[in-house]
Parts: sequence; structure tokens; C-alpha cells
Amino acid sequence: MADPWMTSEAAVQRLGVKPETLYAYVSRGIVQSERVPGSRRSRFLRADVERLAARQRGGGGRAGGLEVIIETELTKLDPSGELAYRGWDVVDAVADSTFEEVASWLWHGTRERKKFEASPPMTETAGRIAAVLKDQPVMDRLRAAIAAVRATDAFRDDRRPEAVAGAGRAIIATLIETLPRIGEAESPNASVAARLWPRLSKQPARPRLVRLLDATLVLLADHEMAASTLAARVAASTWADPYLVELAGLATLGGPLHGAASSSTRELMRETIATSPAEAIGARLRENQLIPGFGHRVYKTHDPRAVILLEMLAAVRRDPVEEELMTIVRDRGLPFPNVDFAIAAFAERYNMIDDAGEVIFAIARTVGWLAHAIEEYRYRLRFRPRAIYTGASLTSSR
Repeated sequence: MADPWMTSEAAVQRLGVKPETLYAYVSRGIVQSERVPGSRRSRFLRADVERLAARQRGGGGRAGGLEVIIETELTKLDPSGELAYRGWDVVDAVADSTFEEVASWLWHGTRERKKFEASPPMTETAGRIAAVLKDQPVMDRLRAAIAAVRATDAFRDDRRPEAVAGAGRAIIATLIETLPRIGEAESPNASVAARLWPRLSKQPARPRLVRLLDATLVLLADHEMAASTLAARVAASTWADPYLVELAGLATLGGPLHGAASSSTRELMRETIATSPAEAIGARLRENQLIPGFGHRVYKTHDPRAVILLEMLAAVRRDPVEEELMTIVRDRGLPFPNVDFAIAAFAERYNMIDDAGEVIFAIARTVGWLAHAIEEYRYRLRFRPRAIYTGASLTSSR
């Protein structure tokens, strides 16, 4: 039977931290310690050390991931590949509903198809922002538009669920209106996907393609506690209004490791066309780089969102370059394709604008950010993490 106690040296090595950090864990009650009988040394409860190491995802210490646990009724994400919104499997959600219905389900727990529209002042303000910033990156325009239209909503501090949902529909409509139309004009009563398509691609908005875009929006609507969702939730905990919650999410989404990840995957795909899939993958392996669009931090065997979207893409038209790329990665024992790969494949096939992946992600995930805000508005400023100081020791002044 293993010794239930560990020496300080063993505990420090297991956690990958300094001795000072280990004693800080003790002082905060995270790790139990006691004096070794007949000695001035301390020993540390193995179960506490192992539990803390597990929370650091594999004992990565300060270099590993930090884990924040928040109870939520919204989305179940299982490492085995299960994803469900309020108990509704995304496989069924994609097959049986629309993005509008999924938004209603996450916000209210009911399936409704309300129209997503912004007020005339919001539309006018978004149009002015788009004109002034027409030469700036598209995501910068979207962030600026949300910051500007916030002032036009006199009831933005109404935190009731139905009011937040109304603000969410207006925010999504504003994001779409801020994007320049490059394709054929859509019907004023069209769905969110149908209104978004001509702002992403010049290709005609055929029903099957709009259905693909709608499915993508459904699959990206929420994903438990991703970085941007945590940022949005922290903002909501201060009772920031929905527009500020949206901005918190958009700011975090802008990082290349999050919402912009599909852009690097599109670069990989373009390289495979210019050279070959083998050369593009080999070049990244030689440089010890991760292969963009493959693997996931939570899912262990497959990303269910990628599986669904890639199957839908293949049903429209198979792409030999995509298939060869996935085959090479699989045969080399590298990770599985994730949703960034699927979005990049979708965007490349239909010549979407360069930032299409991030735009789709932002519009879809607005639903999740505001669903989490609705949940978080029940509480008052409950986020106050503590830090463990690892800097220089206190010295007396001379």
C-alpha cells in the first residue's frame, strides 16, 4: 500500500511548483500537511497533492492549464465526444431545428423562431461605423459597432432573461448589418444564416449552402466554459449589461488560439494546394509546430461538431485535398480534425472572406455568451480568485 504522505521534495516535483508555492497551498487549506514525527520536516497528504495535480491537467504546474469549475444548466461537454444543449444532443439539434430555435432554447429553454432584428438607430449606427472603418479588419469593425450601438439601447441594464434575449437578437442582427454585402441581397424576412451568407461569400445562397451555414451556427452556439465564455461570464458577474458582456467575449475571441484558429487552418489548406498535403504537414512537423485544425483540449477521440459538419460538406461535394490531408494526419497517428478544420474547409470551398471563420464563430457564440450571462445575473460578483505569490521574498529596507 502506498504511503499516504509525501515529502516536500516529492510534492514539489509532482506539482511542478516552487517550495514557497507548496506552502502557500497549505496555508490556504488546499493541501494538508503535518510534522514528521521526531523531525522538524513536514509531510504532505498524497491525496491532496494528486487531486491538485489532476486539476492542473496532468501535473503541468504553472505551465499547465488552469481549471475553473462553474455549475451550469446550459451545455454538457463530455471528453468522449458528447455535446448537448440543455439535454438536447447537438446531432438532433442540427437535424431538427434552426439557429434561431437553438438560441431560444439556450436562452429560455423553449424552441421559438423569433426574428433577429436591430432597432433603426442601431442599424444606422452600425452602418456609420462600417463606413468609417471600411479599411479596418472586419472583427475590429464588429467590436466597434457593438460598443457604439450600446448607447442607443435605453434599456440595456434590464437583466431579466427575456430582455437579455431581446438584446441578443439585436446584437446578432447588428453584427450582420455591420458586414458589407458582397453577394446577392437576401429577403428582409430571411433567417440569420440566409442574411449572413451574402456577407461571407459571393456565391449564390443556395438552400443547401444556407443549411450548412445554419448547422455551423448551431454547432458553435455554446461550448461550455471556453475562454471567451469565461470572460463573458466574469463580466456578467459584475452586472455588466449584455453589450459589455458581448464585448468581453469578442475581445477574448480575438486571440489566435481561440476564435481566430480557423484562419491558420485555412493557411494550411492553401499550402496543401500550392504544394501538397504531405509537404505542408511535414514542414510543420520539422519546425515542431502543432498542426492547426487538429486535436482538442477536452475531446479525447473526436470533435462531434467537426464530424457533423464534415459529413454535411461531403454530402454536398467531396474534396480530395481535404480527404488526403485528413488521411495523412490520421495515418501518422496525429490528432483528429476539430471544428476549426471543418469551418476552414467550408470557408475555403466557397471562397468566403478571409475572416469568415471568426465572424461565424462570433455570431454563433453570442448566443452562448448571453445564455451564460442570464445564468450569472442570478448572482452578485461571485468571481474573486486568489493568487499564489511566487515572487521575491520580502526584505527589510536598509
